[in-house]
Amino acid sequence: MNLLLLKKATDLIFPNVCVSCECIIDKSYDLCSECNKKINFLTKHYCNVCGVVISDNIHTCGKCIINPPPFKVLRSVFAYDQHSKNMIMNFKFFDNLNYVKIYAKWIHQANQDTFQNAEVIIPIPLHKMRLFKRKYNQAALLAKELSKLSNLSYTPFAIKRLRHTTPQAGLSLKQREKNLKKAFKISNKETIENKIVILVDDVVTTGATVRSCSQEILNFGAREVRVLSLARTV
Repeated sequence: MNLLLLKKATDLIFPNVCVSCECIIDKSYDLCSECNKKINFLTKHYCNVCGVVISDNIHTCGKCIINPPPFKVLRSVFAYDQHSKNMIMNFKFFDNLNYVKIYAKWIHQANQDTFQNAEVIIPIPLHKMRLFKRKYNQAALLAKELSKLSNLSYTPFAIKRLRHTTPQAGLSLKQREKNLKKAFKISNKETIENKIVILVDDVVTTGATVRSCSQEILNFGAREVRVLSLARTV
């Protein structure tokens, strides 16, 4: 069969779709024009530590000045809001794993400087009970793809979640911090000792989870922790 005809037939059977609304779009795009307008990509001026959007005339937000986080930097691709929620929920809970490579590509392209001199990529772990229920760890899927794009070591089992904590959704920051107390434990010190670690999550809300995990990584000898996520609340 003519290769051009085969390509056209394949495109008809497996068309390229928008990762948000799943309408058919040109193969050179990931989002349709309407969704591209709605998704709030975080390209404006943001805190040079936690990545929250701030005024143009300051560099670090008040929270990071008063209570500096254990991680060096936190960066996210887009805001977690009413326009992106469906995309995240499909990825997180409904087995929609078709777009993992696209999401990882977005994170990698938007954060080239964050990967400089880094050595190890670690995903935020799920407790084994939650992993059994959900069947996969979305942060681990992102981290694995990012390791391929950045040629960094992927170490998914360097840190474990010891306790099956209450779901974080709906909890205040203080409740989340209490909920996560002693929730993480380094299982392989050699993989992180004296290294710059990139910690990956799918969504950052209050930042309690990445703070707790970052602190545990530093406690066991990592030189620095940098956090990357697909989305975050703003």
